[in-house]
Amino acid sequence: WYANRDSLSYTALYGLENTSTFIRTTLRHPDFMYGWRNIIELKLTDETPQYKTDGKSLQQVFKEHMDKHGFGEWVNQKLSERFEETKGLLENLMKLMDAENEAENEGEKIPSSFMAADDKGNLQEVEIDEVKNRAAAFLAHKMHEANLTLKQLFFLGLDDNDTMVNKGLCSPADILQFAFERKLALRPYDKDMIVMMHEIEFENSVAGTPKNKIESSLVVKGETSLHTAMAKTVGLPLGIAAKLILNGTIKMTGLRIPTAKEIYEPVLAELAANDITFIEKRY
Repeated sequence: WYANRDSLSYTALYGLENTSTFIRTTLRHPDFMYGWRNIIELKLTDETPQYKTDGKSLQQVFKEHMDKHGFGEWVNQKLSERFEETKGLLENLMKLMDAENEAENEGEKIPSSFMAADDKGNLQEVEIDEVKNRAAAFLAHKMHEANLTLKQLFFLGLDDNDTMVNKGLCSPADILQFAFERKLALRPYDKDMIVMMHEIEFENSVAGTPKNKIESSLVVKGETSLHTAMAKTVGLPLGIAAKLILNGTIKMTGLRIPTAKEIYEPVLAELAANDITFIEKRY
C-alpha cells in the first residue's frame, strides 16, 4: 500500500480530530508498485511535449525516448544490482549448507539454531531452517524483479511495432497514457475486483485496559468486463440514495455526504442485498 494524498482533511468529516494516527492508503500488488517506480525512473511521466509521433509505432517512439535517457545503462544497473545482492547471500547460504554436510559426515550433531545479534546489538536465537527459508525467498524475489523489469516494459509496447501512435507532438506522459489505454483496457474475458480494508485501533477510557482493534473488509468481484465491480460500487450507492430520496426514506435536503445515519443505514442495507457488504472482525 501507499499513502493516497493528504488524509488529514477527512478527520473533521468523521469526527476524529483527536486521533493520533489517521491515514488513507491505496492497496496495490507489489509488482504494480515496482513497475511504476521504474516508469518514473525512466522519466516516462514527463509532461513536456518533445516527440513527433505521426507515422511512428509505439516501438519507435519508445526507442527514441529510451535512447535519450540511457535505457541500456539503466537496465544494466538494475540487473547488476539484483545479481550483486543475491551473489553474496547465495555464497553465504552455500557455505552454511557445506558446513552442515561436513558436520554430518564427521558424525557431529548439527544444531537447529544459533545465537546472533540483531541490528540493535541484542542477542537472539535464530533457527537455521528459518535462515535458509528467508534467504531462499529473498533470492527468488530478486530474481523475479530482474525478470519483471523487462517483462513489464515489453508489455507496454517496447517491442510493439504494429500499434501506430499518430498523436502529433507528444510528451512521454502522453505516450505512456496512449500505451496504457490500449494495453490495460479490460478485454471481454477480464473481470475486475475491488478490495477495501478499514483498520481501527482504539483504547477504552478505563486506564490499564488493552488496546482494541476492528478490521472491516470488503471484496467485490466484477461479473463481466461490462458489469464491473467498479461500476457496482460507484453506481449502486448513488442510485439507491436517489431512490430513497424519491420515496421519502431520506428526508435530508441540500448537498450532503453520506456520514449521517439517515443516509448510510438504509443505503448499506440495500447494498448488502446486492452482495456488497463489509465483514467486520474485532480483536
